[in-house]
Amino acid sequence: MCGCSQPAGNAAASPSAQPAGACRAGQPEAGVYQPDRLQVLDPCKHAEGTVVDVAHEEDGDYHVWFRADAGYEYLLNSENHFQARPAMLAEIIPDCPASTNPPDEQSAARCSKTNLTIPRLGNHIAIDGPWVLDTNHGWREIHPVDSIRIR
Repeated sequence: MCGCSQPAGNAAASPSAQPAGACRAGQPEAGVYQPDRLQVLDPCKHAEGTVVDVAHEEDGDYHVWFRADAGYEYLLNSENHFQARPAMLAEIIPDCPASTNPPDEQSAARCSKTNLTIPRLGNHIAIDGPWVLDTNHGWREIHPVDSIRIR
């Protein structure tokens, strides 16, 4: 069981709606390059919302911006926005070894491709992973995404 926190009073986000083991075991930032830029707020958090943008980055990550469903807005801060609207970033990273962190973007891009489903614009997603503060940008995000489901 991942021990993920759930928002209170949201039937769609009830603990029974989330599969056990949605977050991987071990260090939340294993396999992430430059993990020191991310401050872990919760090692396993669940979120749901509608995808507003998907971008494949040079480091091999997929940046998935989504509009958080009601009950998940508390995950955002004042810096969380995409195209001037409140949104949250979820980063799906390449499958780098969990025993090490790639030293730079180029090394991360050389890791194996992720086995996670990459959502499309307009998909409704349910994700789990570490909830972090990206100190380079000031926003909160799920990074890396440990599990994703298209609903």
